[in-house]
Amino acid sequence: MQSNDAHLDSDDTSRTTADSLQPAKTSWLQIGVLCASEFILWTGFSSILPYLPIFLKEEGRSSVIMIGFVAAAFYLGTLIFSSPFGWLSDLVGRKRIMITGMALMAVTCFLFTRSTDPRWFLLFRLLEGMSAAAGGVMFAFVADITVSSQRSRALGLIMSAQFGGAILGPALGAALYHAGGEGRPGFYAIFYFGAAVAAATTVAMLFLIHEPAATGKRRAARAEARPRPDYREVLRPAILGFLVVGFGLNFAFGGFEVIWSLWLEHLGASMTMISVMWIVMSVPMLLSFFGGVMADRYSRFVLMFIGYSLAAVMFIVTGLVRSINAYLVLTFVLGLGFALASPAKQGFLVQASPVRWIGTVQGLDATSAQLGGMLGTLLVPVMYEAISGYVIIVCGALGLVCLTIAGPILGRESRRQRSEGPRPPEKLPVLPAEETA
Repeated sequence: MQSNDAHLDSDDTSRTTADSLQPAKTSWLQIGVLCASEFILWTGFSSILPYLPIFLKEEGRSSVIMIGFVAAAFYLGTLIFSSPFGWLSDLVGRKRIMITGMALMAVTCFLFTRSTDPRWFLLFRLLEGMSAAAGGVMFAFVADITVSSQRSRALGLIMSAQFGGAILGPALGAALYHAGGEGRPGFYAIFYFGAAVAAATTVAMLFLIHEPAATGKRRAARAEARPRPDYREVLRPAILGFLVVGFGLNFAFGGFEVIWSLWLEHLGASMTMISVMWIVMSVPMLLSFFGGVMADRYSRFVLMFIGYSLAAVMFIVTGLVRSINAYLVLTFVLGLGFALASPAKQGFLVQASPVRWIGTVQGLDATSAQLGGMLGTLLVPVMYEAISGYVIIVCGALGLVCLTIAGPILGRESRRQRSEGPRPPEKLPVLPAEETA
């Protein structure tokens, strides 16, 4: 990443640049631990996701609107806590925030088995969103253990592990549902599985994840400067562009999450076919690692823009057709778009962020994304009642509009990084020698 915080003091012997706050090399061992943890977690989480709307409909007698409110509660929890957790991780470290979030996920999955009243699920999903907000600190953790030239591929490798779990999860969910006797016991078998894998991941991370050295260096630097970020520094035009993109794409996926399984069921798809559809969308996301390699080698901006545009167009086309076979192709291409764009986007966002407040920026990005997701879960079900599957067109169109707004801003940032290199100098406090070693 091009440094944006370098300061040359008048005394050459007492210089502290942003480079001293970066890791000397990528910690691939820690990346491997994260990959294993994320694979296990996403296997459990994605085993639940396709079936929760159907559970609420069949066992909780929920309307589509109520299912939307339950889904929105997740995004509300993430929306409320993403920025505070991101800022807090800059102050107290990444590891304890991540582990707390993982433990809360295990508790929440277990709570799903305690009631069928959808009103309780509003609280359960709020807690789940809180846990996801804490887990989102992972991206700042990765930024602290990777060098710039390898960051997108590291992020892509973790995303590949996540979506490997997302492929396995729905298949296991269907098997658990049938093994549990179908009906309510079958759904509970899925929820118990999700709770168990989240608990196992919590224990593994407690012993195997180590706080990055770069996090401590940045904390020491901030202690001598200011404890809170200057939002004129954090909310640069480029960062605002990322917030717009995150809002639009997550509005689409928030609404899609609520109505997709219900829409497939309406068209006559079986539980097995619904699982297959979610798996097909996740398979190309295994290529996120290769998307990260391409992003490190070529333009992160171009890859991000092409990938997200492709995904938005696939939403629009999906809303126009009514063929299960066509959906298999369209959701595969949609997943491919996200595989290309997501690691590029995360690497580009870190590159555009003030180095001392990476966690804070990640939190703001997650807040914007979850605001979009929450509004999607609230508004799309209402539109679904009126225009059925055509609402997916609206989701894709909003994604394209947000990309059109943010594209010129992010394009200028990309060109600036190539032509100017480091941002204008910014003063940093001089750290003790042992801190900068």
